[in-house]
Amino acid sequence: MKKILTSVFLLCCLFYLFPPIAFAQKEANNWYFSTGTGIDFNSGAPVSMNNSAMTAYEGCSVISDKNTGRVLMYSNGLNVWDSTHNIMPNGSGLMGNTGSAQGCIFLPDPGNSNQYYLFTGAEVFSGGIDGYHYSIIDMTLNGGLGNVTATKNVLLFTPGTENLCAVKNSTGTGYWIGTHQYSTNNFVMYELTSSGISAPVLTADGITYSGSFPGGYMKFSPDASRIAIGVCGGNEVQVSDFDPATGIVSNSFLLSPVASNSSTYGVCFSPNSTRLYAEEENTNQLFQYDLTQPTQAAINASKTIVGTTASYAIQDMQLAPDGKMYCNRSGNGYLAVVNDPDSLGTDCNFVDNGFYLSGYSCAYGLPGFPEDIFAVNPASLPQNQIASNDTFLCEKFCINFFDSSTNNPTSWQWYFPGGNPSSSTLQNPSQICYDSPGTYDVTLITNNAFGVDTLTMAGFITVYPTPPFPVITQVGYTLTSTSSNTYQWQFNTTDIPGATNQSYTAMQTGFYTVVVGDSNSCKNSASVYVLISGVDDVSGYANISIYPNPATDGLMVEWLNGFVGDEISISILNALGQEIFSSKQSRSIGISDDGRKEIDLSDLASGVYFIEIESQNIFLKKKIIITK
Repeated sequence: MKKILTSVFLLCCLFYLFPPIAFAQKEANNWYFSTGTGIDFNSGAPVSMNNSAMTAYEGCSVISDKNTGRVLMYSNGLNVWDSTHNIMPNGSGLMGNTGSAQGCIFLPDPGNSNQYYLFTGAEVFSGGIDGYHYSIIDMTLNGGLGNVTATKNVLLFTPGTENLCAVKNSTGTGYWIGTHQYSTNNFVMYELTSSGISAPVLTADGITYSGSFPGGYMKFSPDASRIAIGVCGGNEVQVSDFDPATGIVSNSFLLSPVASNSSTYGVCFSPNSTRLYAEEENTNQLFQYDLTQPTQAAINASKTIVGTTASYAIQDMQLAPDGKMYCNRSGNGYLAVVNDPDSLGTDCNFVDNGFYLSGYSCAYGLPGFPEDIFAVNPASLPQNQIASNDTFLCEKFCINFFDSSTNNPTSWQWYFPGGNPSSSTLQNPSQICYDSPGTYDVTLITNNAFGVDTLTMAGFITVYPTPPFPVITQVGYTLTSTSSNTYQWQFNTTDIPGATNQSYTAMQTGFYTVVVGDSNSCKNSASVYVLISGVDDVSGYANISIYPNPATDGLMVEWLNGFVGDEISISILNALGQEIFSSKQSRSIGISDDGRKEIDLSDLASGVYFIEIESQNIFLKKKIIITK
C-alpha cells in the first residue's frame, strides 16, 4: 500500500498573497545607488549598469514598470530622476538627505494607478528636525515621464530618525509606512490607502532613540509580522512584533550585543521571514539569527557568524528579485551576496566578492523597496509530499521512499533516523533498511528557485520485531513447527498449495521450509532436509508387496500371508500430498482369495507418487514411480 503525506506550509502572515495592488517583482527589477552605478535584474540574473545620474551616499529608491520592468524613476531623497535620467519637473528640493540611512522610498498610490508617493526622511545628526515628508508624482505629465505635483514636501511629523520602510497592510489594499520618533521610544506608523494617508499610529515600545542611536536601518519582515532596527551608535539589534491590521508594535526585545567596539547599521530579513541578518562594523562580520526559535533567549543563542568581509564593514543589506540578499561594502567594487538567505547558518552561502560593479564602487546604501515585494509566495514554494511503499515493516527489512512534492523541487535532502542509510539526497531513495523495532521520523527538505520547504513526519515508520526462528520436529515423515499465527510450508523454496497447517507430511526427498508469521505479518522461517527411501514402511509391516515399481498402467498390492482383517484403506497421493485415489476394501469385495488387489494407473501421468495402506493392524507408505 502506497502512503502519501503532504505538508501544510504555514506562513501565517502571508495574507497578502494576491492583493489588489500587489507589487509585481518587475517593479524592483532595477537598482540605482551610490554614484552612477546600478543593477538590472530583468534577465533573471543581475547585470551591472552605469547609466545612473544620481549620487546617493546612503538611502535611495527606484521603481520600475510592473509589466515591463522598465525604469520609471529614482531618487536620493533630494531629487527625482525620470527614465531618461533627467530630473523631473519640480523634482528637486525634496526634504530627504543623502546622509540618511533610509532617505526615501517610492510607493504606488492605491487610489490612482498613474500616481506614486515618494516619502523622504531626515538625517539623524541634525537632530531629526527636518522630519518625514511626502510628495506625489503624476506619471501622466511630462509626456509620460512624470512630474512632481504641487503636493510636495508635505510634513508628516518631526523630529524623526533615519528609519523609513514600508510593507503591505493586512488586507492588501495599502501600505504601512514605518518610522520612529527621535528622543522617544515611539514607533510611528502611517497607513496609505485609496483614501490617502491615515493619522499616525503611535506605539511606545522598546528603547528610546536619541543621539546617533537611530542612524541605522529599520526593516519589516516580508511577511509583515516583525520589525528589526539596527541600533547604530549602540551595539544591539531590536526586534519587535508588528500587527499589519492595526499598525501596532509590541514585544520589542534586544538581540545579543555585538562587539563592544562596534555597532550595528544594516539589518535584513530572509524572504521567508525566518532568518534575520545583522552586520557588525569594525569586526567585519555578518550574523544570522534563527527566528523560528521558540523564545527570545533561544533566538539570541542562535546567533551565528555566516560571513566575514575583507572590507571595513558590511552596511546596507537588501533582498533582490532573484531571491538573494546583496550587501553593500563601502568603497569596494564588489557587493557581497548571500545566495540562499532562507537557509540556516552557513548554509546561506555568503560570498564576499559576490557581484562585480564593473569598475564602480558602492557607498553605504542600497535602494529601498516595500519588503513584501520579496516575500516568499507559498504558491511558488515546493509543497512537500512524502510517499512510501508502506509505513509498516518488519525488523531487518527495507522500504522505498518517493518524492511526490509539487512545484518542481530541484534538490532533496532526506533524513531517516534509525534507517540505513540514515540520509539521502536522491529524489526517490530506495532500500532504506531498519534493523531495530520502534517508530521513526522521516524528514524531507526540498528547494526550488523560490525557496525551501521542510516536512517532518513524526513516527511515520513503524518497525515490528521479527518473530523467533521456528523449530521443526520430525516424526516419521511428518514435520511439525513450533506454534505461530500462520504457517506456509515450502518444498525446495516453492510454496506447497494448501500446506498452511502447523504440521505437514513430507512426500518426497528434498528441503522443506516452514514460513511462520505473527500478528503483525512479520515472518521468519526454518528448513530441514527430508530423505525418503524407496520403500517406506512406517509401521515396520513387511508382509505386503507392491509391484511393479516403476509401474506403467497398473499396480498390484499383494498380501504375502493372505489378507488379514475385515477392512483396509488404500490411497494414492501425488508428490504434493494431494489424494488422487482412495478406496476401502473388505475381505469379500475387491481382494482376491489369494490376497491380491490390482489398481488401475492408466489415467495417471508419469511422476512420483505415494501409496498408503492402512488397516486396524498396519500402516504402510511407499513411494511409487509411474513411467509411460
